[in-house]
Amino acid sequence: MEETPVHALDYLSMVRRRARWLIVPIVASIGVGLLLVQFLPKEYTASTTIAVLTPSVAPGLVGAPTPLDNSERIRAVSQQLLSPRVLTRVAKETGLSASPDDALLARLRKAVTISVPVSVTTDDPKRLDSFVISYVDSDPARAQRVANRLAVAFVDDSSQVRQQRAEYTSSFISGELAASQMRLGDLQAKLRRAKESHIGQLPEQTPANLQTLSGLRQQIDSNSTALRGEQDRLTMIERQLESVVQGGSDVVGAPRTGAADVPLSADARIAALERELSAAQLSYTAKHPEVIRLQGELATAKADAARDRQRPASDRMAQLKMDPAYRQLAADREAARLRTRELERVEADLRRQIGVYQARVESAPMVEQELASVQRDYDLEKQQYVELSSKLATAGIAENVERTRTGERFSVLYQAAFPTEPTRPVPLRVMLLSIVGGLFLGIGSMLGREYFDRSIHDVRHLRDEFDLSVLGEVTHIRPAGAGA
Repeated sequence: MEETPVHALDYLSMVRRRARWLIVPIVASIGVGLLLVQFLPKEYTASTTIAVLTPSVAPGLVGAPTPLDNSERIRAVSQQLLSPRVLTRVAKETGLSASPDDALLARLRKAVTISVPVSVTTDDPKRLDSFVISYVDSDPARAQRVANRLAVAFVDDSSQVRQQRAEYTSSFISGELAASQMRLGDLQAKLRRAKESHIGQLPEQTPANLQTLSGLRQQIDSNSTALRGEQDRLTMIERQLESVVQGGSDVVGAPRTGAADVPLSADARIAALERELSAAQLSYTAKHPEVIRLQGELATAKADAARDRQRPASDRMAQLKMDPAYRQLAADREAARLRTRELERVEADLRRQIGVYQARVESAPMVEQELASVQRDYDLEKQQYVELSSKLATAGIAENVERTRTGERFSVLYQAAFPTEPTRPVPLRVMLLSIVGGLFLGIGSMLGREYFDRSIHDVRHLRDEFDLSVLGEVTHIRPAGAGA
């Protein structure tokens, strides 16, 4: 048998025949939806807004920490808001429980949400400055009360936490500063003892040592020059004294400090007369009276000198000691000897000092290497002490700012309003779902009833079913008593 084609009027006829199979499920679904709206547990959401107030003190003056980005900031606020400390305080103050247990805190934590205002997102480049705290409860009054209490408890707890953090930071840095000061004192004492044990050999004293060493070398050069001059003078004086003792003529050039009328010695007189005679012979002839006179005096002087040489040495020495020129030469010799010994002593002392300073200069690198580790530890500790002092001053300012609440802080911007409409269930949504469900159920039941019904309802179906010609069609017969 060929499959009967379905006409669009067949669907309309089916809807007319099975109207109650479509309407009854829809009406029942609407009734069920009304019952659900009426009897399902209702949940009310109360929301309050907190904002970050601008600090009264410039953040740069108190060493404000690096601000968190928006995602980290909202996560930090959520962690603090949902902390057991805040939830326990809210539960006690709102009368939920005098001694909240973990189960109650878990229910509170599940019912609390924190978000940002609708016009703000966490992806905004600007820093978040407001947050919305929401609380869901079956009692609208309790939802409002808990939401407001959550905001107040969070603001108070945030201020206390910031103040405690500032106080702990100040106390911690103060303890670290005291420990650093003790270590710095120990290192300073150690460095002082090390420097005292190498006084004069320290690296910073090397320029002074080199300068002193240069001065000592200049002094020893001057002293050596003076010593050589004094030794030469002593040699000349001793030669003159030896000539006087031996009766030579070198005594003429000896220094004299006596009076002009002191008589010369015989040898000195002979030398003087010989010089005068030589000068006269250059100017006069041999028979000139002056030349004859000088020759006579020279002969007399030589005769006197010969007699003096023939006398005993003791007599000659006694006579020499009476000679002012000899006494002057002897005094000059003694003075030259004393001066020479003094210069030799000074030179020895200068050489000793040069050796000392030279040793100091040569040992400076080793001393520097020995002191390097102690000096490095001292410098590092001193730098740390200075940094801790600066941080302690900044922490003290930050602590004062948090104590007076003049820095950045949270504040309740909008309190939670009384929720008049439940957030769950939503009546319109429930009714729409019920109607849609009833419509699908009605269509399904109508199609099922039509599929299992094998009755023939019109001429076309009869003709198609039995392949007969239809001669006539009886119109719809109304039941007896039906209206015209």
